[in-house]
Amino acid sequence: MTDAASPTAEDIAYVRRLAEAGARAPLLSGRFLAWWGLALTVAYGAHHFALSGALGAGGGVFWTIWATFAVVGVAGQILLARNMPAKAGAGSAGNRASRSVWIAAGTAIFAVVVGAAAAVAGGASPALFDMSVPVAFAVYACALVVTGSLSGDRIVLAAGGGAILMAGLFTALIVAPERYLIAAGGIALTVLLPGLLLLGREPRAG
Repeated sequence: MTDAASPTAEDIAYVRRLAEAGARAPLLSGRFLAWWGLALTVAYGAHHFALSGALGAGGGVFWTIWATFAVVGVAGQILLARNMPAKAGAGSAGNRASRSVWIAAGTAIFAVVVGAAAAVAGGASPALFDMSVPVAFAVYACALVVTGSLSGDRIVLAAGGGAILMAGLFTALIVAPERYLIAAGGIALTVLLPGLLLLGREPRAG
């Protein structure tokens, strides 16, 4: 006689289907990607116009652009996180990895920028900051490919591939006057747009 408390083959199959569905749950990071993508697109665009002299002369304008980016970006992140409703699939492998990998990505980029600032303060050329752009795209590529693979999201995987291409393209054009305008377009396509698409596909609040 079968013990009623023992799992049957159907029970095991059902649990397995639930686990697999959870592993492929929609990513819930769309609003954050869209926010940072928008902020960075604007910042890179402003950096381009500052380089051309359209926003004034002197290094102060660059510090103003990036200080504003940091303050507004972090404030928006905090606001979005506080107002993030509970949604189905938050515990999936993709969403768990997304939280960790993007924290690591942001921290790594911040470390590179701080290091560049220290070097410039010590007498290095301000052009050293340019190398933070391909580093950022490389880090974004890793984060996007990891989360895209775990969630099975082809849009995110494609965005990761685009970020890889942008890392190489910016490096190849690192002395071109339009390099930051190209970077702005790359961020819009690989971070802002995927974020908006993910946001549109999120499940309703649970």
